[in-house]
Amino acid sequence: MLSFVDLLVVIGFFALRIGVPVLIMAGLVYLLKRLDRRWEAEARALQAQTRAAAQPTAPAPARGTKVRVPVSPTPTLPWVPPPAVTQLPAQQPGLTAAAAQPCWMVKGCSDAKRANCAAAQHPELPCWQARFDAEGAIPDECVHCDAFQRYPMA
Repeated sequence: MLSFVDLLVVIGFFALRIGVPVLIMAGLVYLLKRLDRRWEAEARALQAQTRAAAQPTAPAPARGTKVRVPVSPTPTLPWVPPPAVTQLPAQQPGLTAAAAQPCWMVKGCSDAKRANCAAAQHPELPCWQARFDAEGAIPDECVHCDAFQRYPMA
């Protein structure tokens, strides 16, 4: 049977086994936070120095005089709508040939399959874009298609 002293020894060793690593971690956290605060202070001081060096210093006005700084309005530019894309770029000849025939004609889809296909329902979009909009993902067969791989990246 265990005596009271044996029980205290077991509890003490358990506390030592758990307590020492916890104290070491707490010390490391404290030191790393202190190091981080020092680095942040150095970065702020460096930013203040570069800002101060970049701004020209104006002579201080005489006491009692009011300085009036002219305020120029922000120029507003007219809104120009983006150009409408009616044709695919000519620098990629494979696109114009692939876009000349819809994908359902290239793949030889039946009328029943075309009726359920998002690409056939939206012929103004590239076939893979219509399927992406409808299904939420680009199908694997579209990823390996020439029309998809040659499409210009925006």
